[in-house]
Amino acid sequence: MSLEVEPQSPGGRRWARTEETRRQLLDASREVFAEKGYTVASVSDVVARADSSVGSVYHHFGGKEQLYLALWEEYVDRLAAAAAASVAKIRKSGVESPLDQFEAGALAYLDAVWEDRELLPVFYAGDGPPGFEVMRRRRNTEWIRRNLQVLGLGASDEDKLLGAILTALIGEAARMTAGCETKRQARRVARHAIALAQRLFDGELTADVPAGL
Repeated sequence: MSLEVEPQSPGGRRWARTEETRRQLLDASREVFAEKGYTVASVSDVVARADSSVGSVYHHFGGKEQLYLALWEEYVDRLAAAAAASVAKIRKSGVESPLDQFEAGALAYLDAVWEDRELLPVFYAGDGPPGFEVMRRRRNTEWIRRNLQVLGLGASDEDKLLGAILTALIGEAARMTAGCETKRQARRVARHAIALAQRLFDGELTADVPAGL
């Protein structure tokens, strides 16, 4: 077996350079948007931070809006992957309880939120490109759908309402988690959110709805 490293093809080098440039621009935009917000930030700010060129932004992303949306997609995909991996792991270990699976996914999600805590205000401060709020609402609808599946809830109005409430609960916990100064504090918030979710799921916080309402 040869230990020699085969020379990289010209196409491979170009691909690597392209990915490196994209990564530099995304990392720079992460810092700039976190510091200035979407509206105030400019493409010039991003390229100065990335030590790149304005042309690179338009070549790789198309402009500031597309750069922001690419950062958003990467962010939410990372959170979703953390939650999905945790659910898959606990299922593989033999845990069948839907609530336990939901809790494992929610804790992993909130841990990932804290690790990327400087990004949450970027996307939830109401300062984004036109149409972004619609995108966020659609993504939230997808989160509700996934949580309904994990929890084994059905299509009744009552189940949909419970799924929406539990999703909103974790969302609020995420906003609080992002504001925590230490991981220990963030995990305490997460544990409290999980305890509330369990009580809701078990019906401890519900009341009988009067007939006719």
